[in-house]
Amino acid sequence: MEFKVDLSKKVAMVTGASGGIGRAIGFALAGAGAKVLVNDISKDELESVARSIREKKYECQAYPADIAVKEQVEGLIKETVRAFGRIDLLVNCAGILRIAPFLEYREEDWDATIAINLKGTFLCSQSAARQMIKQGGGKIINIASNAGKRALVNNAAYCASKAGVILLTRVMALELARFNITVNALCPGATATEMLTKVQGRDDPKVLEGIIRGDLNTYRSGIPMGRLAKPEEQAAMVMYLASDYANHITGQTFVVDGGQTMV
Repeated sequence: MEFKVDLSKKVAMVTGASGGIGRAIGFALAGAGAKVLVNDISKDELESVARSIREKKYECQAYPADIAVKEQVEGLIKETVRAFGRIDLLVNCAGILRIAPFLEYREEDWDATIAINLKGTFLCSQSAARQMIKQGGGKIINIASNAGKRALVNNAAYCASKAGVILLTRVMALELARFNITVNALCPGATATEMLTKVQGRDDPKVLEGIIRGDLNTYRSGIPMGRLAKPEEQAAMVMYLASDYANHITGQTFVVDGGQTMV
């Protein structure tokens, strides 16, 4: 049996696609033949990604929107359907990280993190699922984090939001299964993205080394594989879940973190 991911008849929408894991996912899905609509809040960065995908002769549209605002999310789904006729796959990758000690954490940072990471996932999934039901099915893949499965210093809102995404995934999977919609979550570990290196890592090689080796001031445990993940390695799991090989998998959480959560 030949194993090949063919998404040539699929339409995918990816939020948070202007950089890091989201960008890698957009490229991977397009490379497998899917028509892709990429979303982020920054128009210029998003257009740059869409141009890069189209330069490889793949079909791609860009639509900037704030996924924490219901009206903009509804516009995002409508634009995907207008551009490509349907939506078969939603990848909720948009997320922000704001770090500070728990006792100093600001309410506005808490609200912003929950709004994008958790509420945004809810709004996009709800709107996309309504369209998928009309079509007879679809797939939703939520990008959570291994931070949703363990406690990290200075990450109260991020950990809480990603834990919420994990359980939201299970609820959605339970309720949407009868509509032939699967819902799964990917939990990346420390990945070589700008968000990790600049925010969590503070552009400090010593801090990044602490993340890899393990340091109570950053990450509780190190990475047994001895390195950060590549965004493309996270995209590879999304590709599997998006493929027909995963049609009977729903409500599950997949951790790609080099063994970080096993120790």
